[in-house]
Amino acid sequence: MPADLLQACAGYTGPLPQTEGQMSDALIAEARGRSCANGKLATVADILNPSSPFEG
Repeated sequence: MPADLLQACAGYTGPLPQTEGQMSDALIAEARGRSCANGKLATVADILNPSSPFEG
């Protein structure tokens, strides 16, 4: 298993958003982090069970 698949994906780690722009930035960062994590889970699933129907 590649070591990079075991590393956490970054989401939003800043302070509580106070403006619409900050909220937008936080939501985008969180969505990117979740997409990264889901991609890693799909890859791990493929490694552990190559015939799995899971497609992420």
